[in-house]
Amino acid sequence: MSASALSLREAVDTALKNNPSLQRTERAIEVAEANLRATRGGKGISISASSGVNFSKTEGNNDSRTLSGQISARLNLYSGNRLESQIKSAELDIETARLDFSKAQDDLIYNVATAYINALESLATAKVNLQTEENLSEHEVNIAQLYDAGAKAKIDLLRAQIETSNAGQDTARSYADYEVSLVRLATLMSVDSISDMTLDEISTALELVELEEFLTLADENRDDLKADALNIEKGELSVEIARADKRPSVSASASTSFNAAHDSWHPTPSASVGISAEWTIFDSGITKNRIQAAEVELERLRLLMENDYNSVREDVISAYKNLKIAVMRLRTTQRAIELAEEERYIETEKYRVGEGILLDVMDAEKNLATAKKNHVSATYDVARYRVELAHAIGDTLSVIR
Repeated sequence: MSASALSLREAVDTALKNNPSLQRTERAIEVAEANLRATRGGKGISISASSGVNFSKTEGNNDSRTLSGQISARLNLYSGNRLESQIKSAELDIETARLDFSKAQDDLIYNVATAYINALESLATAKVNLQTEENLSEHEVNIAQLYDAGAKAKIDLLRAQIETSNAGQDTARSYADYEVSLVRLATLMSVDSISDMTLDEISTALELVELEEFLTLADENRDDLKADALNIEKGELSVEIARADKRPSVSASASTSFNAAHDSWHPTPSASVGISAEWTIFDSGITKNRIQAAEVELERLRLLMENDYNSVREDVISAYKNLKIAVMRLRTTQRAIELAEEERYIETEKYRVGEGILLDVMDAEKNLATAKKNHVSATYDVARYRVELAHAIGDTLSVIR
């Protein structure tokens, strides 16, 4: 029974569904939404109630027992723009959390795609090494027959045996690399194992537009740049919140209460309403320093965005140039394979008729293996840098659909 196939899109979908790190990032949205509801509550009416029983005794007098209760309501009328800024900041926290989640999704897609491509490359390299090992083993068998017939020296047989052994080690290492790549992919997908699955080949066809178009797309799509802009806006609100401590706050209140003594337990009700204002005249420089700290943090956020913007441009340019080089290598390595195959045929035939030496045959075999592995590397570099460029512009999924 053949192993089931796992496409790259299926691997991505599974990771997006199962990955615990991504799920943890998504929970931050719920936390931000709860914080917004709590902050908005500051604009509503708050109601509190209290009650108590008091027992007292004074020498020469009767016992005194009283019962009291109070219900009060309070409404914030003016907070110096503090509460409004806090609500707006909490709203921005939700948007930032959503952008962080979107960025985490794109990062996960990129990591899954990279692991998938690495696994494909390791498997393709392993197949080249296995074919080389089989070719060298065939040379070894032929040389052993010639040695038994007295037509070749023992040194030729020993050299053939050494090269076959070395090729076997290369094959074992490359298959081990493939298994490690599968483990990495399974970890990202949050599944126990995918060793019973085969991987589908992925397309390396592409049309490269001008670099400036990719830079423009990055400016429009990158969630981290959008989050930086929101953080700057939140930084401006933090300055406003700090400055609010220099302004008065006004609130309205209303309350009703009663008191009753033990002799009659007849309650005596009372009620009151009022408006109060609070204004801190002097606080030993606390407000001033808070404002200064908020302004410095705002400047730091602006510098961070500038740095991130430059890093994004660097990522796009680097991926774009690497992709162009990989496409060029893909063409040249295919021609190198053709030349290496011709060289191997010539050297093998020369050795077979006694006109060549084994060293040239072994070198030709290794040259062919190198050319094939270079072609494998170029093939998957094209796929890898396609994904990297899409990730650099903030839309990795676009090359996986």
